Amino acid sequence: MCFSAMARETVTIIYGFSAADGAANYARTLVEQANRIRDRYTFIFDVRPGAGQTVAVNYVKTTPNTVFMASGGAYWIRPNFYPRESYDPNDMRTIMTQCRVPFAVSSGRYNSWSAVPHDGALTIGTSGLGVTSHLIALEIQKQYPNARIIPFKSTTDAILAAAGQQIDFAVGFVSEISVYSRAEVRNRLYILGITGSHRIDQYSTLGQQGFGTVLNQLVSPYNLMVPKSFPEAKAKEIREILVQAERSSLVRDSYKSDYCEPFQVEAQDLEQWQVNQNTYWSNLTKGVRLE
Repeated sequence: MCFSAMARETVTIIYGFSAADGAANYARTLVEQANRIRDRYTFIFDVRPGAGQTVAVNYVKTTPNTVFMASGGAYWIRPNFYPRESYDPNDMRTIMTQCRVPFAVSSGRYNSWSAVPHDGALTIGTSGLGVTSHLIALEIQKQYPNARIIPFKSTTDAILAAAGQQIDFAVGFVSEISVYSRAEVRNRLYILGITGSHRIDQYSTLGQQGFGTVLNQLVSPYNLMVPKSFPEAKAKEIREILVQAERSSLVRDSYKSDYCEPFQVEAQDLEQWQVNQNTYWSNLTKGVRLE
C-alpha cells in the first residue's frame, strides 16, 4: 500500500505568561481555527512563563518550529529595563499582528480612587518586572508614593491576590477581572480605570482621572514573532494560515471580552512596524526610574 500524504509538522505557539490569562485565549482560539484549515501543519499552544517573557523568548530562539506570541509592549520594554537579564529584541521578527488591548487597574478594597489614602501603605500587583503592567504601576505610584509594587508571574496571579485582598491593586485585563466584578461575587473586584485615550463602556481612563498622560499611550499590541533564523518560506506559509484563521469570528470573539482591537499589518510593512514599536516603547521608558 502506498501512502502519498505527508506527515503534518507541528508548530507550537508559545505564550510568555500564565495559561490562565485572558490573553492566552487569543492563541488558543487561533490554534483551534488554524487546525480547521486543511494544510500540512498541526498547531498547538503552550506557555513558558517567567522573567517578563524572557523565558518564552529564549525558548523560542532555541527551539525549532515555535512561534512566540508577544505581549507587544512588554517585549520591547523588558530589555530597556533589564538589558543584561533579558534578550536582544532585534533577534526576533514579527510575522503577524493581532490586536491592541488596554490594561485595567482593579481593587478588592477600594471602589474608587477617592477612597484610597494618599499616605497609606499600599501594594500594586503586576505581571512581573520590566513589563507594561510594571510601567503602569510606576505611574500609579507617582500619586501614591507609599505604594509598593509586587511582581507576580502573570496578571491572573496578581488579580487573584487582589480578589483575596492580599494586595490592594492589580494591573490586568478586563476579561480576567470581570469574573470577580459581579455584585454577587464574594471576593469582588472593582475596576478603577483603564489605560488608553478613550473611555470604553462604563470604564473611565486613568488619564481622565488625573493620572499621568503616559497611561493614555499604554495600550499593548499582541503579535506573533519568530527568530530571524526561521526559514523565510516556512514563516510566510505559517503567516498565511494564521492570518486566515485570525479573521474568524472564533478568534475575534476572544478579543472582544478584553476590548482588544484587531489590526493587521501587511506583510511588506511588518519590518517597519517593528522598528516603530521598538522606538515607541523605548521612548516611553526613557527616564523611568526603577525602585
